[in-house]
Amino acid sequence: MAKQTASNSEKRTSLTRRLCLLIGVVIVLVNIIQLLFVTTNAKKDIVAEDLRMYENMMDGYSAAIQNDIRSYFKELTGYIHADIVEDGDLDALFDWIQDPDHADMRGDFDYVMITGPDGKARTDLGGITDIVERDYFQAIMHEGKEEYVDNPVISKTTGKPVIHISRPLRDADGNKFAMVTGIVNLEKITAEINQIQIGEKGFGYLLASTGVVIAHPQTELIMQRNFLTDQGMSEENTKIARAMTNRERGEGWKKSNTHSGQDLIVYRPVEGTPWSLALSIPDSQIYDLVDTIRTLMIIFAVISVALLASITGILLVSSLKPLNIVEKAISGIASGDADLTKRIEIDSNNEIGYVVKGFNTFAKKLQDIIGDVKGSKDELMVAGENLSGATQDTASSITEIIANIDSMKHQIDGQNQSVNQTAGAVNQIASNIESLEHMIESQSSGVTQASAAVEQMIGNISSVNGSMEKMAHSFNELRANSQTGISKQKTVNDRINEMESQSQMLQEANVAIAAIASQTNLLAMNAAIEAAHAGEAGKGFAVVADEIRKLSETSTAQSKSIGDGINNIRDSIAGVVSASSESSLAFEEVSRKLEETDALVMQIKAAMEEQNEGSQQITEALHNMNDSTVEVRNASSEMQEGNQMILKEVQLLQNAAMAMSQSMEEMSIGARKINETGAALTEVSDQINDSISKIGEQVDKFKV
Repeated sequence: MAKQTASNSEKRTSLTRRLCLLIGVVIVLVNIIQLLFVTTNAKKDIVAEDLRMYENMMDGYSAAIQNDIRSYFKELTGYIHADIVEDGDLDALFDWIQDPDHADMRGDFDYVMITGPDGKARTDLGGITDIVERDYFQAIMHEGKEEYVDNPVISKTTGKPVIHISRPLRDADGNKFAMVTGIVNLEKITAEINQIQIGEKGFGYLLASTGVVIAHPQTELIMQRNFLTDQGMSEENTKIARAMTNRERGEGWKKSNTHSGQDLIVYRPVEGTPWSLALSIPDSQIYDLVDTIRTLMIIFAVISVALLASITGILLVSSLKPLNIVEKAISGIASGDADLTKRIEIDSNNEIGYVVKGFNTFAKKLQDIIGDVKGSKDELMVAGENLSGATQDTASSITEIIANIDSMKHQIDGQNQSVNQTAGAVNQIASNIESLEHMIESQSSGVTQASAAVEQMIGNISSVNGSMEKMAHSFNELRANSQTGISKQKTVNDRINEMESQSQMLQEANVAIAAIASQTNLLAMNAAIEAAHAGEAGKGFAVVADEIRKLSETSTAQSKSIGDGINNIRDSIAGVVSASSESSLAFEEVSRKLEETDALVMQIKAAMEEQNEGSQQITEALHNMNDSTVEVRNASSEMQEGNQMILKEVQLLQNAAMAMSQSMEEMSIGARKINETGAALTEVSDQINDSISKIGEQVDKFKV
């Protein structure tokens, strides 16, 4: 009871609340994982797509620069194919280039100059300069290049950053004797780069092969910063600049100089030049779509969690409602106070429906068993009352027998005294016979005394015969009562055997309960396996399967408790059976002793009849003595013979009295044993009544 109270005092948890919370957590985790997965993949896909787009843009911008460079090379064609060039006269060519009439051939160049093998250059502006150390001079005149574009430098003529477009000049025989160079202001090249705008903050920039900035939205960097060698440049920026100066194609991330995030740098070499073009795009611009997707997914996840949690809660409450009814019914059965006529109405073919149907079947079986036990209890109570009454009647009869035996013993003691007196008288007669002739006068008085003694003996014998008749009648009644007790004891044994059969039915019902619990546990295990196969979608159902398994374990524990109670009842019934068997043996022993006592009584009765006949003979002899006093002398010898006969009869009477005394002692001992057996039988009857009452109290708590 203490354990049950402690169990009832434990805080009750709500399975529905726990499942809803668990499902909500699972849904949140799934959405978080999905969000991370989608955003990660989307980020990768967006970056990859943007890279493809930026690469295409890079190809377009690079092609545009290449076209500009190609156009500049084409503008030098008029100089290369001039008639004066075919003559191979360098001095005439110098004069020709400085002629103002040829200024219209300049086109988009700031100016044009012709350089001889010695590095001395003449410009169409009239100036002379030495370019022997310039890389474009080395490339054309000494390295044999047909076209060359150099890195921007500060022009010695204009003082502005310019690039040189150079081609060799050949005479009519194909001999290279000079080179022509068009000077292009760097702003014409960078104007197109500075117009590049990708989104709100994306831009393009151009690096020379030395790492010097050629074009950049921040004009203060142009020709002033070297991304490859300047101090304070980040490692990522230097790495990207090195790749660009190595004319590599690729992309990379670096810490932004304009915001807190990072910039994606996509770079390509510009074919035909020593430059590399790069696009810089901030990460916030690339990930705007990812952020939008993340926001929408978070909103959708919150809405889906709320909807799924609500729907799950409603479904769980409606689905688990029958289990709550089952739990209340099982608690009532476990407490021993339940209405077994109630059934749970449910129209469902799922696992919970089969559990409820199994419980209804179990309740019906338990109702039938308890009903049978109640009927057997009433019959056992009647049998117990009959046994108690029969035991009391037996005790009363045994008490009366003991009283009769005591009375008979007193009478036998009196008879023994009378027999002793008779023996003394006979001895006196024998002694007087010797002096009969001298004491003839006293013959009448002696005969009178003998006659009185014999009449008293006859009266005693008659009294003893009457007592023996009563004793025989009492023994007959006692034997009849003993047979009745044996019959009732058999009835009790039959009822006890029925109780044992009913307890066996209870045990079978308990086995059925255990089988139901085992099947429920197996069903829960199968459900857990299927839930595991279902993966994430089956986690919620796995929790339900686990709770069904716990309910099965609780049913198994209750079945074990019921089995223990049934075993206790069976042990009590076994004790009653043992006591009843001992009672039956006691009744049989009493019946046997009564038969032996009845035989002894019959022997005593036969002896008393013989003694009565002898007393009649003595009486006749005394009458003859009274009638024939005259013949006493003549018949003294006959009296002597008669005296011997009397002595023998007295001896027989003494022997019979002694045997009667011994028989009465044995009868007294047997009666006491019968009395003790009756007391033990009374205790057994009380134990049976107590067991029946206890069983009745437990069974009456159930309504059937």
